[in-house]
Amino acid sequence: MDGVDKIINKVKKTGDAGLIELTGKYDGITIKNIEVNQNKIQDALKKTDKEFLKTVKESAKNIEDYSMRSMPELSSYYESLSVSIEDRLIPVESVGIYVPGGEYSYPSSVLMSAIPAGVAGVKKIFMVSPPGKLSDAVLAAASVAGVDRVFRVGGAQAVAALAYGTQTIPKVDMVVGPGNSYVQAAKKKLSERNLIGIDMIAGPSEVVIIADKNQSSGIIGIDLMAQAEHAVNARATLLTESRSLIEDTEKVINKNFKNRIELIYTKNLNEAVKISNSMAPEHLQVMCGQENLDKIIGKIRNAGAVFVGKDTPVAVGDYWAGPSHTLPTGGASKFSEGLNVRTFLKKVSFMKCTEKGIGKIAGRIEKFALQEGMKYHALSVSERKKKK
Repeated sequence: MDGVDKIINKVKKTGDAGLIELTGKYDGITIKNIEVNQNKIQDALKKTDKEFLKTVKESAKNIEDYSMRSMPELSSYYESLSVSIEDRLIPVESVGIYVPGGEYSYPSSVLMSAIPAGVAGVKKIFMVSPPGKLSDAVLAAASVAGVDRVFRVGGAQAVAALAYGTQTIPKVDMVVGPGNSYVQAAKKKLSERNLIGIDMIAGPSEVVIIADKNQSSGIIGIDLMAQAEHAVNARATLLTESRSLIEDTEKVINKNFKNRIELIYTKNLNEAVKISNSMAPEHLQVMCGQENLDKIIGKIRNAGAVFVGKDTPVAVGDYWAGPSHTLPTGGASKFSEGLNVRTFLKKVSFMKCTEKGIGKIAGRIEKFALQEGMKYHALSVSERKKKK
């Protein structure tokens, strides 16, 4: 996207002034202050519906508990052939979380990105979000999730600001979170320049539902539309062995969503699983009776998250269960996983040889280095061996 390069370069050269200009151009809003001050955030907490705020806090606790249980050991030690090795998992210093705007407002996305980062030990968590959807609920969620600072900018310009830093927005080490194609393109371009780390390149949201003949067409239709309502490019697919279920589900689907939803007949549930594994969807719902679940659940290999049984819609994961709803899309679950505490941890290996140890292994290392033509690699060990 040439337009993304222009946006990135403008922010790099002009900083805050460029952000204000681009926000006016793309969001149609003139912002005076890029940062949301803490008084505004505290006011948002007071204005947010008390029952909803209680729900946000309960959801945040679920995400925090799950993230804490998911934390790996931060240090491991062993010795191998005269070398002692300590592997340490060290958290990223600073993270920017992108919270989308668009047609909807997403307080849930704040929790799903910021809380795992905090549990992992990230010291500085900043948030960017388009000003048009920066609601009291989103600001309240930022406070609950432990976000340090909030900035009212979105789009590719917000990602560029986090990558380069401006007069107001600090430069960060990593940017995570979903967003539109411009946001994802900016993440990709800036990560390729090694300016920021990223979680993933997120595409349009998607769900696959595998259902046996005994499921409710009404519930399936609603679940398909729930995914389709994300955006015009969202995709929802039903895989079923029942032609009558397809016919009944088709009657339920709102005509506005028909071009986002596909209903596919399969010979049997095993074929449905094979198709699903090849699609590697972001979300997979397995709506089958227990007997069929037992037969196929172990054959599922590729999905960002799996929702098991007729009573587990994707919304359980979107808002409540604990694992982050920022998940791989477009088939990426074949080789990657959703955002979690490990996203924010990097392994550093600390290796140490004693004087006696380097003497034992120097000859073998020399042979390896000389085979590759690396004269000074060989010398770096042979010179130490001479002193023994």
